[in-house]
Amino acid sequence: MAEKTRNPLAQALGLVLQQMRDKMGGVSSSEIAASLGLAASHYRMIEAGSALLQPARAIKVVQTFDTLEFVPLCQVLVCIQIMDGARSSAADMRILADVLTEANPGMAPVFDRFDEVWRVLDNASTSELGKAIAADGIDDALYEFLTTEPVTLGADQMDHFMAPTYQHPLSEQLYSQIGNILQGLAPFYLDTVLQLIDNLRDITPRVTPEELARWEAAHKSRIRYIIGIVRKPEIILDVETFDYSFLWEDDFRRMFVMYRDDPQALDGSVYDKIVGCLRRKYEAERVRYERVLAVFDSTVREKLAVRSGRDVREGIDGLLLHRDMPMNNLWFYFMASGYVVPFIDDAQPGRTSVSPYGTSLDYDETCQKLVQLREVCGDIGFTF
Repeated sequence: MAEKTRNPLAQALGLVLQQMRDKMGGVSSSEIAASLGLAASHYRMIEAGSALLQPARAIKVVQTFDTLEFVPLCQVLVCIQIMDGARSSAADMRILADVLTEANPGMAPVFDRFDEVWRVLDNASTSELGKAIAADGIDDALYEFLTTEPVTLGADQMDHFMAPTYQHPLSEQLYSQIGNILQGLAPFYLDTVLQLIDNLRDITPRVTPEELARWEAAHKSRIRYIIGIVRKPEIILDVETFDYSFLWEDDFRRMFVMYRDDPQALDGSVYDKIVGCLRRKYEAERVRYERVLAVFDSTVREKLAVRSGRDVREGIDGLLLHRDMPMNNLWFYFMASGYVVPFIDDAQPGRTSVSPYGTSLDYDETCQKLVQLREVCGDIGFTF
């Protein structure tokens, strides 16, 4: 028996590559090797199953063999790498193959055909193993897997798929993206990602106003909607401090703000006051804001909504409650990716003696707040 058992999945991939090369009309292994940036002898060893094709070559492989699909190829290459660490015996490799099948059920049609291979693997020569792979149709199953485009679930399908686990989905678009990421993620990395998420589960970041401003600036082009629930309307009346520049971002859709308390000593509506202050600010620097002023009226009409929450104060109080502590402002940023990023703080207009407390919310509280938000705000011009 050889010192190390051969890797049957690597040999099966080699057979598939050899068959695909034959179908290309007599292309030599040297030509394929050149396309992949490999030495001819090294590529011949890959086709024989004696050397591993590294995942770093995946893009060049799908460019060379145009019927191969990138994601399935990456999954197979990672599975080969993982199995190569258990070549001490066929029994160890079989156990690992079962684990890989559980982690990536899409590989089941391939691994289900390995029963005879496991029986002969420890003592089989290269040619005998190749015959067993061909006899059980492993190469055919692997070829079908490698040339089948992965199914991308739609928003409705993914939302339904996630429903048993997530009671309050943030958005269908978010779950579609999560599903697509998981479909394309190599099983080797999946456990690491899940562990990282688990470690961050109960940690919410402390966010100062300056840090929030920097976050907004860094992500401005990716923010599509903003919903704000504020206790004092004066917090949004100060146009020198409050950032309304989002309104003139081409991809930004709408900002909606609801305030709880009535404004002090204000003639007219809060909305009219904001619009008037913004207009005067931009007209004072007309050269700088010429582009903004050209579309000022249509932009604020379409993208800015401000509403009193006088009739739903009890609901607003619930929204502004964070871990039994009353807060003053709650902001939801709806990102282009589908993520919803919330921040809550106790900032007050004109308070400078104490640094405001602010934080982002954890997943469960975010979901709860979004449900409350729908109940309190009603129709705000877009759905979430």
